[in-house]
Amino acid sequence: MADIDAAWEEAEASCSTDFDTFNTLELQHLAIRDENGDERPVRLVEDVMARLLGIEAGARFNPGEVAEFRPAAFTSPFAELAQGQVPQAQITIDNVAREITPYLNAAVAYNADLKAIYRQYRSDEPDEPIYGPVEFLISSARLVGASVTGTARLSDLSDRKFPREVYTRKRFPGLAR
Repeated sequence: MADIDAAWEEAEASCSTDFDTFNTLELQHLAIRDENGDERPVRLVEDVMARLLGIEAGARFNPGEVAEFRPAAFTSPFAELAQGQVPQAQITIDNVAREITPYLNAAVAYNADLKAIYRQYRSDEPDEPIYGPVEFLISSARLVGASVTGTARLSDLSDRKFPREVYTRKRFPGLAR
């Protein structure tokens, strides 16, 4: 893991500094509801101020629209990669106990997964993510002080279709003879 972390740090350090990057998390669960009782996500941006950022067209909530992401501090090391195991990592969200605690308490009543969707945006291209969406399932979420920590894992990769891209003659005419 240290090699991946070091390589990522080097790549980040050598990138252009003409723009900022914003890491975001979108939390989805049946227990997260608005004042009308409709299901909605909790959207967080790793920043000190709220950001209006575009959501990709295929998203479950607000597809193709601009949505507000609330400021929050969250951290996660790179996922542990081991042969024969689904990649997983610990995600910690700081200082959101008051906002997320009611949803965690309500989530106990539901037999449903807590999903976290990671996206990364550039300040000069806020209309759509430059990376992601990457969907994780959160398990073992616990509240410690004002921080929430949970284990994030990718969905079981053995259930996914590979390759995910469907290559047709109409979409890729240069590949057909």
